[in-house]
Amino acid sequence: MEISAEFTVGELSGRWRSPEASEVFPGIFGVDDFWLHSPFWAIHFNAYKDPGCDGRLFELVTMGMFELLEPSRRTPGARDANFSRVKACLRLFDTGLIAGADEVRAGDGHWRAGEWQDVSHGGCSILDVPGVDECPLEYDLLGLARSHDRGEDRLHFGRRDHDEDGSIWTRRSPGLLDYYVVRVTGEPPRVGDGAEWGPAEWTHVTSTYTLTPATPTPDDRRHS
Repeated sequence: MEISAEFTVGELSGRWRSPEASEVFPGIFGVDDFWLHSPFWAIHFNAYKDPGCDGRLFELVTMGMFELLEPSRRTPGARDANFSRVKACLRLFDTGLIAGADEVRAGDGHWRAGEWQDVSHGGCSILDVPGVDECPLEYDLLGLARSHDRGEDRLHFGRRDHDEDGSIWTRRSPGLLDYYVVRVTGEPPRVGDGAEWGPAEWTHVTSTYTLTPATPTPDDRRHS
């Protein structure tokens, strides 16, 4: 199917989910689950050590508002889109990640496996998840591949390169990702965790977990 920049914001409305786990970073396999309902957006992302989604790494929910802009001048078949970030919540499963998050004092500085924390302010540097203070807006791309059956439409987002030119929150994404999410019209693809989730569950997580900054220890206070 051909990827096109000619689509309306109304055509994006709904839920879009990965049909299979994709290697989003070297050695990290992810399942994306987007909800787009202009002007709002959210993502529920699950990360794993393997394509079979057996070894869980972390789970992330981010939400905000988005704006669809003009067709990209640099990437054929893509449209510029800006995604604001107003809330980010994270839970960790991997013991190495938990130790790392504690070390950098992400969230409240005290992580337990499978427990949600708010990382809206400060983010989690070991996972390259910025806080909304550092990254209030992502300069993204969108490309839509239409099918004869609306349920087989494919939506491509922009690459998340980090290089000398910056990142998606300092400059426009340089191109579309090869992997995609599919429109959910009935049962969502049963891949990884969270297929039973949806906007209600994402909203519950982000409204329940409020920011609790790490409390300085006596040693911290003496060295501040």
